[in-house]
Amino acid sequence: MKFTAAAITILGLTTFYSTIDCVEGNELKLYAREKMHKDKAERQLQANDASLVYSRGYICITRQQDFAFVVPQQRSIVPEDFTLDQLNLLGSSTIQSGGIYDPADVQIVDRLGTSADEFLICCGAGIGRAQFAGQRQPKFIPQRDPGFFFNGECVATQAAGQQILGHSCLFNLCLGGGGYNCLAIYAGSKFVFNPLEQVLFSETTFNFNAANNAGTIVPSLPPSYPGTIIGGTGSFFGAVGYVDVTTITGSTLTPAASEDDTVLLAEFPQAGYITQKINVVTNVPLPVAP
Repeated sequence: MKFTAAAITILGLTTFYSTIDCVEGNELKLYAREKMHKDKAERQLQANDASLVYSRGYICITRQQDFAFVVPQQRSIVPEDFTLDQLNLLGSSTIQSGGIYDPADVQIVDRLGTSADEFLICCGAGIGRAQFAGQRQPKFIPQRDPGFFFNGECVATQAAGQQILGHSCLFNLCLGGGGYNCLAIYAGSKFVFNPLEQVLFSETTFNFNAANNAGTIVPSLPPSYPGTIIGGTGSFFGAVGYVDVTTITGSTLTPAASEDDTVLLAEFPQAGYITQKINVVTNVPLPVAP
């Protein structure tokens, strides 16, 4: 009888401790579930526009050697009659990498043409100095911090000949941390732009009946476009928000040559800095550019 009572007591203790373990396990599961719901709610709040309270503007300046315009392979390696109007820019891309600066440190001034010894050639004759897109350039370039930069690529996803109608872009906007604190930006929208418009002769870009002068051929600036912040690295991990990119200065004519007399022979390398204003709105504090 004593043995039986002891056995019952031991079994009772075992059952009691098993019940405690089960209760503790359920509490841990409930706690984990509540924490998961809380984290999800916090992420949803971060994605809410009302929480995007941090905004700042930056200036990106890109040198010519840090900018590339890549034309995809055409139906034939050399277009018939060597005419540029046969090019199809679908799939063409622009690749850039520029420094980030404080707008207060960058002064944009009017710049009506390059130096006098840089000129364009048409039909064997000089026609004047080359013009910068927008006819403006930075007065000087501040010293660049290697941890602040803007780089990436845009691809033409919709085009009609040389006319680009839409693009898709991926950019890195890095703001300190030795280049590891970066915002990831996606931009995909309508984007109407013809990079060769001023190279091809037309009534709006070049007129033989008018006197040729330095202001005759002015390249167009590309339109502004929006972008979405899809995340980040370093201190920008989990960032959401949006940006707006506006080009305020550009380079000279796109280098092009053709045997067709209706094409301007812009045979010299492009000159000038590409300056972009980047307005950022996000849920993470933004540092001041150096």
